Amino acid sequence: MTLDHLALLATDAEAFSVAVETGPADAPIAGCPGWRLPELGAHLGGVHRWARAAIITGAVPQLDPAADPAPSELGQLAVWLREGAARLVATLHDLDPQQPTWHPFPVEPKVAGLWRRRQAQEASVHRWDAQRAVGQSPSIDAEFAADGIDEYWTVMLPRLITREHLVVPSTTFAAETTDTGQRWVVHGGSGRVEIAAPGVEPEACIRGDAQHVLLSLWGRPVPANAVSTSGDQAVAESWLALGGA
Repeated sequence: MTLDHLALLATDAEAFSVAVETGPADAPIAGCPGWRLPELGAHLGGVHRWARAAIITGAVPQLDPAADPAPSELGQLAVWLREGAARLVATLHDLDPQQPTWHPFPVEPKVAGLWRRRQAQEASVHRWDAQRAVGQSPSIDAEFAADGIDEYWTVMLPRLITREHLVVPSTTFAAETTDTGQRWVVHGGSGRVEIAAPGVEPEACIRGDAQHVLLSLWGRPVPANAVSTSGDQAVAESWLALGGA
């Protein structure tokens, strides 16, 4: 089954906006220490505007945040979020996914289709953040979460390492999903995150359903026993620390 990233993006952006409207404004965001709902809303809405500018121009965006600031009042913030998400989805819909473009991720070839998946995954995790903050019980579909795990290893973690100057562990680590039956083995001996060759045995592994593995990779809190780690615990901790950096 092929995921419809645009539909998923639109659905999660709306659910995010509803959570922001629900409040309260001082609800802390567990996955983003120091942030509350207004900061999370400003972040995701800003990402939508930044990404759309990159998509339209095919270059590093030159946006003036003062020209379209995020409102602080939650109702107005939700309106601002919906406006930005609608424009982003429309722009992505009209764009040929195979069109060459600029993006900041160390992925080749640089084509516009990457933005659909990246923005859908960004909205998904932050929708989970917002819903959890306002007392809801959020979840992420297993297939979409597994897609997020793959995107984490191949797109976002390489970007984070470059942007944040993170040190890649020189070890081998695996992630396994109990509901979708998938397994990723990565290693960092080259100083980059690379998918290991078939047959390479990891030094440590995280295992659980796709949703909770994805959230754990992103440094989000998960219920006790939702995931388990095996092998060298120091290796596991060093890899899991990257997503929460």
